[in-house]
Amino acid sequence: MPERGKEQDWKALVADMIEHAGYARFHVTGMDREAFCSDLKTIHAVTRCVEVIGEAARHVPEDVRRRAADIPWAQIVGTRHILAHHYGRVDPLLLWNLVTARLEPLERELQALLADAP
Repeated sequence: MPERGKEQDWKALVADMIEHAGYARFHVTGMDREAFCSDLKTIHAVTRCVEVIGEAARHVPEDVRRRAADIPWAQIVGTRHILAHHYGRVDPLLLWNLVTARLEPLERELQALLADAP
């Protein structure tokens, strides 16, 4: 694959990460922690968004990851693996904390990565 194609591929992956972080945050709009933790549909929707973020992150090339070393790539991928393979054993409170405290800063870091891309 030509180098330009690789550049476009990783940019699409990062755009998917940004998009799904936004979806996850949208799903919890207007909810508090207790409402989220008792709403199975929203828990499942947010879980899926975080899985997509992690799967996309897994495919971002290592050289791009190095350009954005402040992004916790391994942690993002690891979270995806936990959510995908531990099914109902994920604590909704941990998911709530992720979506309310970590995704917006992640979106900003990913947007900066795209903005700085050649």
